[in-house]
Amino acid sequence: MKPNGGLSNEKDHGSIVVLKEFFYEGHRMCFRFNLDGDDQQKIYHSNARYVRINSEGGIDDFFFEADKKKRHDGDAIGKAEAIMSKKKEPAIKWKHSKARQLLYQDIMDNKVPLDPKDDLSLSLEDIFSMHAEYAEYDFERQREATFQYCPSWSRRKIWFWINRIAALQSEKIFWPKDNFGNDIWAITVDGVHCWIQEPTHQEFSKDTSYFSHKYNHAGLCYELGISIGSNRLVWMNGPFPAGKSDLKIFKDGLKAMLIAKKKMCIADGGYAGSDHIHHCSTPNIHDSRPVRRFKARALKRHEKFNGLIKNFHSVDCRFRHSIGKFKSVFEAICVICQYQIETDKPLYHVLVEDVLLEDEVE
Repeated sequence: MKPNGGLSNEKDHGSIVVLKEFFYEGHRMCFRFNLDGDDQQKIYHSNARYVRINSEGGIDDFFFEADKKKRHDGDAIGKAEAIMSKKKEPAIKWKHSKARQLLYQDIMDNKVPLDPKDDLSLSLEDIFSMHAEYAEYDFERQREATFQYCPSWSRRKIWFWINRIAALQSEKIFWPKDNFGNDIWAITVDGVHCWIQEPTHQEFSKDTSYFSHKYNHAGLCYELGISIGSNRLVWMNGPFPAGKSDLKIFKDGLKAMLIAKKKMCIADGGYAGSDHIHHCSTPNIHDSRPVRRFKARALKRHEKFNGLIKNFHSVDCRFRHSIGKFKSVFEAICVICQYQIETDKPLYHVLVEDVLLEDEVE
């Protein structure tokens, strides 16, 4: 039972509880409940096999009269879900609710992480069980109220608009017609890894070609090129299995473009190599102080754009759909990020006065 505490750990001990609702973890049915007589009504949750229903209220209490066997029966579950679906929305909307205030306070007190990756041990179910006030709000219903579509239909609409946004890349992500003017160092280039569901392999349990050293899991990689002199993403190439190195991806695509355009890019040490030093410049000990600072600022600027991409939960956590859908989602996000750096989140300038100084500044 979670969270721990409040219930006795003695063997064969039974506590009288008031059931609030049921939910599923995979195929397992679970209940949320609070202790009978608890004024604070702290919410616990448990697998249904640890709960025995002794008595029930009216039909408005969202439960069906059944023993353990019937709780796994399809007709009984269907009946219960039908009753649950009739649950009315609270009179106080989420935006002005006490539940929202409690969640905000928990985030400020570091009880709930702002980024789910900060505490992988704390699931959404654990957060949901922290306060009884959360149980009043159906988050699927909140989405329905926002988009004016039921959850199942809204998913189709979401994919429709993802594909529409991704299709804008031809208008927003392109090599400039002036070919960056007289600039030789035109862009910065870097690979972005994203965590995906483990692809199937015909012979082995895992496909090592998808292994990402950044996640220690299967992943996909996109090669991005950002203009050094302007707020523009000008190159996007992918997706590739994350096991393919950034250097190999560069040699198979962007290198030919730079040769044809007679330009150079700036990249990190992963792109070092003697066979393309005239097309890709990396940090090295022979750089003067201004050049070293220029490259460092340019690469950090590129990482800032990568950070904008990872603000989207779809690519910051494990992506569980097909590679084709990942391509649509990632490219749609890049289009959105391009709009952001053009409007309210511009990237900083690389060439500043401090970069031009030959001597170190104390």
